[in-house]
Amino acid sequence: MIRSQARALDAFDLHAYTDISGSGLPLSQQQALALNIMRDWWDPNFTIPAWFGSNSVTANQPLDHIPFRIQRARAMANAIYPGTPLGFTEWNFAFAGESDFSTALADVDAFGILGRERATYATRWTAADPANPAYNSLKLYRNYDGSNSTFNPISVSATHNADPGLFSVYAATNVGGTSLTLIVVNKDPVNSAKTTFALSGFTPSQVKSYTLSTASAHSIVAGASQAWNSSMTFAPYSATLLVITGTTPNLPAAEWDLNPDTIMVPAGGTASLHPKLISGTGVTLGSPMSQSGITATTASSTVNSGQQGAVQVTAGNTPGFYSFSVPPTDSGGVSTTESGWIVVGKPAASLAKTAGDNQTGTAGTVLPINLSVALSPGSSGGTAAGASVFFATSAGSLTNV
Repeated sequence: MIRSQARALDAFDLHAYTDISGSGLPLSQQQALALNIMRDWWDPNFTIPAWFGSNSVTANQPLDHIPFRIQRARAMANAIYPGTPLGFTEWNFAFAGESDFSTALADVDAFGILGRERATYATRWTAADPANPAYNSLKLYRNYDGSNSTFNPISVSATHNADPGLFSVYAATNVGGTSLTLIVVNKDPVNSAKTTFALSGFTPSQVKSYTLSTASAHSIVAGASQAWNSSMTFAPYSATLLVITGTTPNLPAAEWDLNPDTIMVPAGGTASLHPKLISGTGVTLGSPMSQSGITATTASSTVNSGQQGAVQVTAGNTPGFYSFSVPPTDSGGVSTTESGWIVVGKPAASLAKTAGDNQTGTAGTVLPINLSVALSPGSSGGTAAGASVFFATSAGSLTNV
């Protein structure tokens, strides 16, 4: 027998259009919608304005009026077929038209979200026209200086305390820890964004900016290299890449993954994560932290080239979205915390034996009690009447009665 090692499913691919239209809205509202609606991709608290109710494809899942689109899809894929990449091969936020500058800012935001939330593949529908400002949105990540320089490859945490409908920030470092790239998106059409940066674990020295704004909507404008200053102001309706040079005093000795970082678990159910080493010598896992509603514990703390770790997740009985994080320590004493989401679904269906168990008889005789089980459909959308149960025997024969 020949067994294929190829995956049966290469990627879980979706179209990621939002469930609302800007048709008929004033231009200002179309622009605002384009720059806020992407929260349905990643925000566990964002209620979609156009909920489909009982017709929703997630009607049998928790909080179906909150899309949480990327992590919900990744959770489903990892629960059914672990390791399946997520692809969004159609998306577009040109509510105000392809030539409107809000579309360019929306694209910058979209690329940042897709990278941060670990989508593996993504294609805009359709590719931006070079005559429109949005053509430069991808270049801000992939060719910001015209010499094929790119946003750094290793995503790092970037948080802020502003309204996510008006402000976004994304961050990544390089392998050697000598460069930090930040994308700052000020989606406010009127007000500048006055910011103060706190860079943890990285010591900055110089910074150079590359800006896409309404002042120069069809080109990326490079600023002069200058000494780092933690206080900066960003113009209204602008996207700015900061290329920061510096050092990482305590460079991590290992890179690792929760494997998976996001998964779906039925209410009251359990799941096992198998943290694995990506590069370096290894890490020792610490005690996980999680939101109330799930419990995460470390069952095996050693992660190295020859051994995966183990994190056990136990879901409570309340469906919803629950974040968790696991802090490790590498051989140099550096911690690179990884975080993720547990999507707790509705109670799963179950079978219970009701009669006929543990009977004995001589060969050729009929057992006196019929075998039977009871199905509890839980809240999965199924029904007891719609289920079929099959019995098998290792000797003799079974007959329906």
